Amino acid sequence: MLKILSVAVLALGLAACSKVGGGEYFPLDEGLQWHYKLDFVMPDGKNKKDLMIRSMGQSSFKTEDDEIQGMVRRTSDGTDYLVQEREDGFYRVGKRVIVQTKPQADKAPRLILPKGRNLRVGYTWTMDTSPYVAHWMPPFIEANASIKPFDMVYEIASLDDTVETPAGVFQKCVRVDGMGKMVFYADASAGYQEILINHSEWYAPGVGLVKLERDEPLDTSIMKGGKVTMVLSSFMD
Repeated sequence: MLKILSVAVLALGLAACSKVGGGEYFPLDEGLQWHYKLDFVMPDGKNKKDLMIRSMGQSSFKTEDDEIQGMVRRTSDGTDYLVQEREDGFYRVGKRVIVQTKPQADKAPRLILPKGRNLRVGYTWTMDTSPYVAHWMPPFIEANASIKPFDMVYEIASLDDTVETPAGVFQKCVRVDGMGKMVFYADASAGYQEILINHSEWYAPGVGLVKLERDEPLDTSIMKGGKVTMVLSSFMD
């Protein structure tokens, strides 16, 4: 399950891309490398995992209608993400998991971090996301399989946070806060349940993503949630 979780974490908080107004909050130069420590705290136990991301440089792939170009970021589990820098921000436009021969285009570009005049406190956007740790418990997992994606509203909450990590102390960080509601059907008596999901990411100038937190508070007999913390342990340029 942790392999899936590491991919899920990156799908929403994919750090990095080139120079932006107010600092290099998203460096994507070829050869850059980030190492992270992931801590999973769940009702049924704790788990830790190391994760590495490397910037692989420019790449492209063809779809039926177009050719998509971008910068590739590869994770230590073999997943590639294709990221584009646009006038208003940085977007994930494609993804390739290790069993695929070529990337698959996202249905729509996924905004990771705004830039320019949109990189300001109070700026918001909405993207769909999936749970990072929430999962069905046996035997319910057999009938329900996966949990449906849900919308999360993201907001630039700060441009001046200080973040302490094993890789050092980072100042003037951008903090992105997210809030969403996950809805699932519990049973005939309880009906539908609504869980509030909180998410935060911190981006440091010249480095990119230095910390991520996700809280999915859920502890029932049919479904478990928990909390994920992801911090930068080292950065190589």
